[in-house]
Formats: sequence, structure tokens, C-alpha cells
Amino acid sequence: MRALVCLLAIMPFAASADGLMDRAVGFGTLVYEDRDAPIFTGIRHGAIVSDEVEYGLAPEGEQNGWDVVSAIVDIGDDTVRISYPDWTAGRFPDTTFNGYVLDFMTDCVLFADAAQDTANSTTVLGDGAIFVEGAALYIDVGGVDYGADTVISVTLDVQDCPMS
Repeated sequence: MRALVCLLAIMPFAASADGLMDRAVGFGTLVYEDRDAPIFTGIRHGAIVSDEVEYGLAPEGEQNGWDVVSAIVDIGDDTVRISYPDWTAGRFPDTTFNGYVLDFMTDCVLFADAAQDTANSTTVLGDGAIFVEGAALYIDVGGVDYGADTVISVTLDVQDCPMS
């Protein structure tokens, strides 16, 4: 019986080792024309990926005439879903990069691939709008219309990587 209890206690951790559940993540917004000189760098918000919504973004204060558009970010084991509250509507200005950055707190290459899940999105992002660098995921929404009915869904191919 003791072995069974130990196995059950280990199973949830082992099952999430190859996904995003229970991982530490930092999330924020970023706008730049030149990556070395950002126009806007949002506050980094930390969370642990769970079955709950990780972020409810709100304006943070203007930088160079830019501010955060309210958004709801829900991270799953292998997905990221971004939606917008019913009081928001507009179009994101098109720059070299205008979007979201999710940093997973690990030193390994966490993602083998990332792509938009167009079947579960209400708008299609441009070519190259979703990319990864190590354990960071970038989602460029520049030039995209947003509002209460907008959903952007991203599917991730998460590699085996030590828990953060």
C-alpha cells in the first residue's frame, strides 16, 4: 500500500514534466521596431501554469505613447489562449514586433515548435508572428483587430525539459 501511495504522489509531477502545467512563467508585452531599443516594455507578471487563467492584463501606464491593451491569457499544458474583455476593441499598430512574450523559467530549449491553432482562433496571425527562442514564446499581434469575440490560440510542441 505504501508503494501505491508514493506512486500516486509522483504521477501528477511526472505527467506534467513534458508539458507546461506547474511550470513557472513570466509574461509581458513588448513593442519594438529595433529589438535593441524597445518602444514599450511591459511589466513582467509571474505565475505558475495551472488549470486557472494565468493573466488578466490591464493598462500599466504609457511609455512613448504606448500602453497595454486589456487581455486574458490562459496557458494550458500545450496551448496558449489569448482573448479580450468585452469593453476592448481596436487594432494593434503594426510594428516589427507588437505582442506578448512568455518566458518559462528553465535553461533548456522547451519548445520543438509553436504554431497558431487556426481552428480555435477567430483571427489569423501573419507569417512569422509566432516564434520561439529557447524557453521563450513570442506572439506578434501587430496589425490584428481585437475585441470581445477575438481569440488567438497557439499550440505548442513541448519537449522534455527539467521542471523549472
